[in-house]
Amino acid sequence: MQLTLPVTLPTDETFDSFVDTGNQEVVALLKGIPSAMPAWHDAPSLASLSALHLPLVTLLGGQGLGKSHLLYALCHQLAQQNVNHLYLNLNHHAQWSFDIFDGLENLSVICLDNMHAIAGHPRWEEALFDLFNRVIENPHALIVGGSQHGPSHPAFQLPDLSSRLAWGVIYHLTALNDESRKEVVRLRANQRGLRLSEQALQFLLHHSDRDLRSLLSLLARLDTRSLQEQKKLSVAMVKRELGL
Repeated sequence: MQLTLPVTLPTDETFDSFVDTGNQEVVALLKGIPSAMPAWHDAPSLASLSALHLPLVTLLGGQGLGKSHLLYALCHQLAQQNVNHLYLNLNHHAQWSFDIFDGLENLSVICLDNMHAIAGHPRWEEALFDLFNRVIENPHALIVGGSQHGPSHPAFQLPDLSSRLAWGVIYHLTALNDESRKEVVRLRANQRGLRLSEQALQFLLHHSDRDLRSLLSLLARLDTRSLQEQKKLSVAMVKRELGL
């Protein structure tokens, strides 16, 4: 199946760059999916999925917990192992027609990011419900999605869709502690080849917003500044970027 949309996933959001503290079980599950295809029903590591009537894995939690990161990481690994798949970010559903889900049940893995974005939109809820039913009828496919709302959330208006969402397995992602957030920033800095002193790292963590999205956005800006100035990232440079 041809990719219907020009989607470019962040190249640095892989399993290697995901700090899995508190989320080891779901990370292990997702890592096992690509190598288990196409006979994933027979894989011992995916036994919890093969027993489901609807093979759906939902990553649940608020912003900044790594739901999208894990979906990107899964897609990167699927691509490396030539497993047919598709990533759709439902935040963009207003730009699409309702038939975008047509035929997706023929793929091995369907990744649906931000499923909560279609909650309260009747025709989109019906389209997603229909996709779930087609996957049930064609059970070689597997759906992995991310959502900020669980199946019982009142934002979902179609009772049958809420029911289907509850048929899958739900993993509530755990927020990272301070030490794990430090590990993430250090890891991402190393990926960028960014020379980050321990003092600059500590200052960055204590004087910036605590959520990972803001931290990594700041790190990207500091990387640009470091390249422009041809200097190691220092406390003074962090202060200037933060306007302190």
